[in-house]
Amino acid sequence: MRVLPSGQSRMAARLGTLMASKWKKWKKTRKTFRHGNLAEALVDAAVARLEADGAETLSLRELARDAGVNHRAVYRHFPDKLSLLAQVAEEGWRRMGRRVRQQIAGKPAGEQMLVAAGIGFFLFARDNPNLFGLMAGPRINLKGAFPGLEAAMTETMAMFRKPFIDSGLKPEPALVRTALFMSALQGIAAQILHGRLHVSRAKARDFVANTCKMLFKGLR
Repeated sequence: MRVLPSGQSRMAARLGTLMASKWKKWKKTRKTFRHGNLAEALVDAAVARLEADGAETLSLRELARDAGVNHRAVYRHFPDKLSLLAQVAEEGWRRMGRRVRQQIAGKPAGEQMLVAAGIGFFLFARDNPNLFGLMAGPRINLKGAFPGLEAAMTETMAMFRKPFIDSGLKPEPALVRTALFMSALQGIAAQILHGRLHVSRAKARDFVANTCKMLFKGLR
């Protein structure tokens, strides 16, 4: 394995294609904004814009324009950008939770379940790099104003905590080890996505699985 500078062209090209595809897919469903749950539709649009252009492009007024609604309608759901980011991050954690749940289905308790959860974590990060970056960035809910975000994080983390408990650890030590495990996995995923840790797409899954096994053995 070799370490390369950031900005790997092939990785950038793949991510660019993925983001453009998601943005085009959302634009085709723009008409849904005029019907049903506006808040949910706005979050979906924000996720699409986030993946296409990055978090710095998210704007309540831009989303209102994308939705074809008056900006006052958007402010009724999201009074400021922080509340929008919190809702987008919450949706990210719920989507990650679903991805992890798919991966661990049918896996034996303990190490194999944790490895599967780690693979689900990485695959979500790879497929949603900007959303993952928002979730893994500076904490949004410093003042505890967004309980839904905390609940979504806790629910997802519980799937990583369970294998440590199943291996014989008590709940509190298991919580600490879960935090360490997920922090390490977050860093590894980020280094791969940024092109600093060169692991080919074909080998990434096995690389992450082996890394998860080493982390589990080291943290028990």
